[in-house]
Amino acid sequence: MDDIRYVYTVGLDDDEVAERLANASSGILSLADDGRAYGVPVHVAYDAEGGRLLFRLTDDGDSEKFDFVEATTEATFVCYEDAGKDSWSIMARGSVRTLPDDEVPDDATINELFGGVRIFDEEIDDLQVHLVELDFDELTGRETAR
Repeated sequence: MDDIRYVYTVGLDDDEVAERLANASSGILSLADDGRAYGVPVHVAYDAEGGRLLFRLTDDGDSEKFDFVEATTEATFVCYEDAGKDSWSIMARGSVRTLPDDEVPDDATINELFGGVRIFDEEIDDLQVHLVELDFDELTGRETAR
């Protein structure tokens, strides 16, 4: 253990966490179904007034991520940056749900929040865009001590 280098971290206050989340564009949303975990790389939008995080997910009818959203009692979202000596991370935990159509903003607002949709080998006409909400009850952040 003598050769291991340690880096001290300190907690971020609420304003620093909010600022980092407001500028974050992506992270990992972790879901669970019984004893099976599912981590999804996602684009994120922070709704400070609503105390929630929004994620844009697509579905081509074959995706299992929405089954995990429905089965998850408590989800975790993590975003971070590691730039050598400077790093930070934020973790949010809470309930998760797919927003019903009547709560989803128009396409222009979705594009403004998230930018372009990245697709893989799906046909665009087969994709449905959904917004998933993480209503967090725990929100913490840490950064490298200076």
